[in-house]
Amino acid sequence: MIEQLRFVRLPATGLDEYGQFLCDTVGLQRADGSDDIARYRSDERAYSVECDATGASDRPVVGLSVRYETDLDDITGKLTERGLNPQRLSPEHCASKLYRDALTFDDHSGNRFEIVVRPENKSQRYFPARDAGIQAITSIDLRSPDPERDMAIWIEVFGAQARDFAGDCGQLGFDEQHHRLGYYASETSGLLSVNFEVGDLNDIMRSKYLLANRQVRILDGPGRDPASGEIFLYFQGPDGLIVSYTTEMKHVDSDWIPRQFGNGRLSFCMWNSDVLIPERAGVE
Repeated sequence: MIEQLRFVRLPATGLDEYGQFLCDTVGLQRADGSDDIARYRSDERAYSVECDATGASDRPVVGLSVRYETDLDDITGKLTERGLNPQRLSPEHCASKLYRDALTFDDHSGNRFEIVVRPENKSQRYFPARDAGIQAITSIDLRSPDPERDMAIWIEVFGAQARDFAGDCGQLGFDEQHHRLGYYASETSGLLSVNFEVGDLNDIMRSKYLLANRQVRILDGPGRDPASGEIFLYFQGPDGLIVSYTTEMKHVDSDWIPRQFGNGRLSFCMWNSDVLIPERAGVE
């Protein structure tokens, strides 16, 4: 049912620091916005990241798209049956966010999502502020005190597939990419990281040295995920935001069988890179 991961919306106390980081450091393109809304592109989407300084949201929001408005009716019923509280968003909200229709809901841990219909793309090509090799927003990682319970929503309601597990952490996919959502076992909920696909390992290594020269804090990597096969580099942004570059994620077939890895560090990075993200450190 889910067709695409579309965006992440970040509550922001101020936009200037986010703009400098997302454009000059990460390499996104500034898109249309307003005095208290700043948007950034990573690909053909109208935006992949929205920073919201209006105070309308107290937590990050992850946006995913479905094809039809009737899909929202079906989703509403299924979420309600599971004790959740989906809310249809107003036409004014949807128009201001550049999609036709949408609903919002929180998973059991309080992570917030919008399921949107016909989000806008741009006819103009993506033109980055710096050449980091970014090709698209590729996945989102979330914290959860109970990943299995939250993952069940996506499997049972949206038809996602569990792809692999490391300890209690799990990865979910709904297309040919190994995963689009990752749930990490944590004492708290919330956004863990926003992940962007880049062209190849050369892009990762160029950015690694650029980030180090700019004294940006590298949190994990360069490393390789044994489950998805992707090479990654996680680094720190403003207000605790974590961004990663990834490349070489596996494509999977419909008959993929989920695997269970242990809860050690090598289940999160087969190269055993230094890590400063507790949820990705594992337990030795």
